[in-house]
Formats: sequence, structure tokens, C-alpha cells
Amino acid sequence: MDNKPRVNDKDVLPKLDLEKGELNVPSGEDWVMISGEALRRVYEHEVTILGTGAFVIWYNAGKAVGKTEGAKFAGLVNTLGIDQLAQELSRTYAQLGWGRIEIRDIDIMRNEITIILRNSPMVRGVSDKEPRCWYVRGFMEGIVSVILGVEATAFELACEAVNRDRCEFKVSWKLPTSPPDETKSLSLGK
Repeated sequence: MDNKPRVNDKDVLPKLDLEKGELNVPSGEDWVMISGEALRRVYEHEVTILGTGAFVIWYNAGKAVGKTEGAKFAGLVNTLGIDQLAQELSRTYAQLGWGRIEIRDIDIMRNEITIILRNSPMVRGVSDKEPRCWYVRGFMEGIVSVILGVEATAFELACEAVNRDRCEFKVSWKLPTSPPDETKSLSLGK
């Protein structure tokens, strides 16, 4: 067993308080469990009612949640480094049911990360003609933006709903034009 620092499951995963009937993480944030099927039905009903406007809602919600999640982990960049933190977050989100996440390429010098997501709850068992992972795309933009201290943009290059194999995202960013603070320069330097 290695002695490298890790994202600590007890600090991240929700715990059940049976007396209150609540799931909470140590930060106090409350959680609720919802099945992947229910999540997909909510998405489908919003698309039926709102059309493409539903995509904007899911994308922006994902980005906001990604930024909140990124704030929880940004401080670990200096301890773990970008590569290790990415692997730890992949493991953590897999434990939460978000599918198998593979970080294929982290290229800080080219300002991009390639992320593969298999068995995403957003598209599990769904067949479509176009990519539909708007929430996940927004989430990736948000979490990468906060952790690296940049404004990231994600593109879905492949979707499990379309090709039945995987969802693939390319996340890229431009370096800030103003001098970065110490935390940001260290995070980009790992």
C-alpha cells in the first residue's frame, strides 16, 4: 500500500442519518439518491416540454455543480498533482455511480484533457442520433475551470447514446492573461 495522499472517501461520500432520514457529506451538503432511470426520465420530459432549451438548463446546472465540486478539491492539486487528483476524482465519481471515467490524456502544455466516460447514468440504455451529455459536459467545464483556475470549454467528441461505446470529451482552456495567484501557478505547474 502506498503512502501517497488520497481523496478521502469519508470526506467525500455521503453518510446516512437514519434518525433524520438524510444523506449528508461532512461539509454539511445534503444529498438525495435518485435512480439513473429517474434521472433520464426527468431529462426526457424536459426535452419534450422545452425542446433544445432543456439542453441549456442541463448544461448550466452541470457547470454550476462542477464549479461547486471543483472548489472542494482544488486545494488538493498542490498535494497530489494534477494526474493523481484526476485519478482520485475518477475513482470517487465512479463510487457515486457516474460510470467508469478514464483520463486518457492530461496535457497541461497544450491546455487540454481527454476524458472517456463509459456507462454514464445520463445515457445508459439510451439510443439517440446526437450527443446528449449536456450535464456531464457542463460539469467537466466547471470542475476543470475551478481546479486549474482557468475558464475551460468541453466538447463531446463521442456519445454512448450515439455509438454505444463511450462518451469522449476534450476539455481545453486558455491561460489567464493576468498574472495567476500562487495557487493557480502551482496547479498548472504540476
